[in-house]
Amino acid sequence: MLDFLLFLGVLTPAPLLAIVVLAARMRGAVRRGGAGTLAVRTRAALQGGTRRPVWPVLIGVAAGAALLTFGLGRAYLATVTNGPRWGFDVVLLSIVLGLLAAAGCGGLAGLAAAAVARARGFGAGTVAGLLALVTIAAGTASVHLPLRAAYLAAPGDFPVVVNLAGGDLLIPFEVFLAALIWALPWPVLGAALGARAETAGRRHAVRDVWQLLLDLATADLPENRSAWGAALRSELAAIDPPAERRRFAFGGAWAALRTGRPHGAWIQAAGVALLVAGGSFAASRWSLAHDRGGILGFWVPAPSALLLTVALATAWRDRSFGSGLRAGALGGIAALVAVIAVGIPEAVFWMRERAGYLSTGDAVPPTWQAAVLDVLRPEFIVVMIIFWAMGAVGGAALGAGLGRRRAGTPDDLPASAR
Repeated sequence: MLDFLLFLGVLTPAPLLAIVVLAARMRGAVRRGGAGTLAVRTRAALQGGTRRPVWPVLIGVAAGAALLTFGLGRAYLATVTNGPRWGFDVVLLSIVLGLLAAAGCGGLAGLAAAAVARARGFGAGTVAGLLALVTIAAGTASVHLPLRAAYLAAPGDFPVVVNLAGGDLLIPFEVFLAALIWALPWPVLGAALGARAETAGRRHAVRDVWQLLLDLATADLPENRSAWGAALRSELAAIDPPAERRRFAFGGAWAALRTGRPHGAWIQAAGVALLVAGGSFAASRWSLAHDRGGILGFWVPAPSALLLTVALATAWRDRSFGSGLRAGALGGIAALVAVIAVGIPEAVFWMRERAGYLSTGDAVPPTWQAAVLDVLRPEFIVVMIIFWAMGAVGGAALGAGLGRRRAGTPDDLPASAR
């Protein structure tokens, strides 16, 4: 029950914040022009979110998703039976990579929404970002559904995986499609970030992709760095040669991503490491004493909730999504170090005391080398990173939104681009 509540807490912030952003935008539209303007704004958003160059790009996204699904599907079927020889579960790794891909698609859709919103407004950006997710799903399904039909019609023509226990061989692709639902809030939040460029009802023209890149990279710097970000944008505006604009935009964006480490970030990261290390050790010994399974159930949700808290508190304090995200990323690295540092000696201890694996508690008499390698299994590490990242990103988004409300600024994501 506790694990379920922790997972729910990690998954909830982004959808809640997206709903708040949508509600605030709709309320603002009604206050300015009455309820009748909602239909007009909706039509404008649909037109702005689908006109050129958006719809040709969406066609390319659908085709790219289909080609990528075809290639990955063939590679998966060709390698899925090699898991025992390689020392890890190919199906499980493919499932968690599917989750990671869905999270990445959500991030890319958010960036696309921010880019369109930067030029055409929040509504158009939201429509474009959501359509990007729909086209990814459509392109993937156009290849996956025929493959699934062939698998159901003649399963004997497909590889047999012993440890799949009668499960669906193609489940990684279906998990990816289902996980795209998790990504739906991010086009809304990305459009809100891009629309922060709107001032006094006017939108800034987008000169080229390099201006857009630098605008988005500097859109949410902490307040003590916002003037520096504005100076970068002004300097880019004075540069005309395309090659120089490209170099300056990349350099400025990279500097913006690295700058502004939140105050006390190293202390927070050290605290995360200590809590995760102590929790891992306690969970290991408690599970061993009470003859329970391994501690993978601790490694995934507990640090996720902790990183959510760290990112939320930092973003709320600085009123900056970027600050919260940087604090969460640094804490995530510290948490991973703590998991490995405690997990390796505890894995050897479990091997000697129970002849089982620390991660799952499976009673398979391993060697100490196998016990240690079990802690470093790629599918476990990837799934931890996915859920930890979801916690950090969701906490940063929610903290930035709450911080803006505390400061009396508009009910949008995030804080410092003003």
